Amino acid sequence: MRRLPVFVLLLATLTACGQSGGGGGENCPALALMEGVSLDVPPEAAAGLSRVKLEFCWAGKCVTEAAELYPASRTEDQGCVGEVCSGKAVPTGGKYATVPVQGLPLTPVKTTVTFDDGKPHVLDVTPVLSYPAGEECGGGVPVVKLVAGPGGVVRQEP
Repeated sequence: MRRLPVFVLLLATLTACGQSGGGGGENCPALALMEGVSLDVPPEAAAGLSRVKLEFCWAGKCVTEAAELYPASRTEDQGCVGEVCSGKAVPTGGKYATVPVQGLPLTPVKTTVTFDDGKPHVLDVTPVLSYPAGEECGGGVPVVKLVAGPGGVVRQEP
């Protein structure tokens, strides 16, 4: 009798893992995205920056988050041997931050970005629904991608 609950749990787990993720009958990987904002600072604008403060306001409420800017990198292809391919991370000289923000709407959000210099950069952004493994697999969350340019100009990218 003690084996029955274990068997039922195992069967439920196997059934859930074997289900397809969408209309095309494709298996969907177990991936997730963080709801929130990513900020990229290219090398020409990254000098002297180490932190960013972000304020987001919508529907009468505001959320303020601060984040450290981390060194950015790109992947350099190191080729393939048979079916196994490799790459290595190479610093770009840029910086980035990712900031979780719960409850982002899919409507315009007043955003204020403030770097180390204390000068606020205000813009309206519209979060977009992004899917970690394609729309057919579900799991979409609102995200915003921001890019800072020289002089601290900040813009939204698709």
